[in-house]
Amino acid sequence: MSESPVQPARSPVFEFDYIADPGILADCHARYWELKETAPPVFWTNAHGGHWVCNTGASVQHVVRHPEIFSSRYLSIPPNPNQPKMIPEMLDPPEHRPYRQMLRPFFESKAIEPLEGRVAEWTDRLLSEVADAGECEFVAAVASRLPVAVFMELFGFPMERFDEFRHLVVDFFGARASPEERNLLAQRILGHIAELIQARMAAPEDDMISKIIVSEVDGRRLQFDELMSIGFLMFLAGLDTVTNAMSFGMRHLAHDSALRQRAIDDPGVIPDLVEELLRRYAFVATPRYIVQDTELEGAQLRAGDCILAPLPLVGWDEALNPDPATVSVERQFYRHAAFGSGIHTCLGLHLARMELIIFYRAWFSRIGHFRQVETGDESCRGGSVMALEHLHLAWDA
Repeated sequence: MSESPVQPARSPVFEFDYIADPGILADCHARYWELKETAPPVFWTNAHGGHWVCNTGASVQHVVRHPEIFSSRYLSIPPNPNQPKMIPEMLDPPEHRPYRQMLRPFFESKAIEPLEGRVAEWTDRLLSEVADAGECEFVAAVASRLPVAVFMELFGFPMERFDEFRHLVVDFFGARASPEERNLLAQRILGHIAELIQARMAAPEDDMISKIIVSEVDGRRLQFDELMSIGFLMFLAGLDTVTNAMSFGMRHLAHDSALRQRAIDDPGVIPDLVEELLRRYAFVATPRYIVQDTELEGAQLRAGDCILAPLPLVGWDEALNPDPATVSVERQFYRHAAFGSGIHTCLGLHLARMELIIFYRAWFSRIGHFRQVETGDESCRGGSVMALEHLHLAWDA
């Protein structure tokens, strides 16, 4: 009886748990910055069954721009074959392209411009609920609510179910949810999506899902399971991304009085402010599945291995952004990968930027200066999409 071949040891090894590392849970950006300064350019960790970690901006960009080597078929480490499929995020070329081409027009600048007024209304409504109190738990009161409202209106969900959906989203992304609990929540989300798709198939309305239902890919209408897959991706991406960008940005601003004053005095600088905060506090560490042996930064990667590509490292690359630790709206260029890079660049980036710009303009116009009540009370969520769980802010009402 022959013995199974022994897998060659991976090296260099640097132990790190991207989900539960104490440094990640305390301050995810500080911990990744520490790794950047102390760990090898690409390293192997034995956490979660063992996987590689990119630790330079160049290695991250190489991974996300070469899907022929680094596949998106699994978006978790360790790989979860039972994870609900998300089209087109979990597809590789050439299968990926026709779906993305079909979806792109729904998210172009001209397509989302009509939403600007409604985003401003939702923002004003949320700020009205907290302004006079002089304080709020920002993630729960504002950051987790605005994207839910915008997504529901855009996609076609009935707004009277807003609170139900918000709680579902918060529970799904909660760091303490077990895999079994998260799977049950995913099934509930999929149930809501199926209900909406079936309703719009029977009676189309002027919303995104009705238009996607009648769209074509490769000369044919989408099947029901494809519609479900696209809907699930949009539900997750549309609701968590802006929440996290807003929360990390506000945490920084709570401690940067000069930058707050700049935004108050000159609202025209806010688009640059949004871009710079995205650069400094990108929050996705995207998993990829290696489909062929390759070399990266001197490390020998093998087919079947997984690799984690933390997107903040692109914005922290000194070759792309001088003095990357400093947050400055005086940069000539804001080079980052907060919305990804390559074929899987986030389709909703224009909408996310719109939401963030409208929010900051409204906040600084209405509330102005603010502070974090207690540094360190916020706690971070680790994983492939990092987040602040709490952020207690106060201001002079």
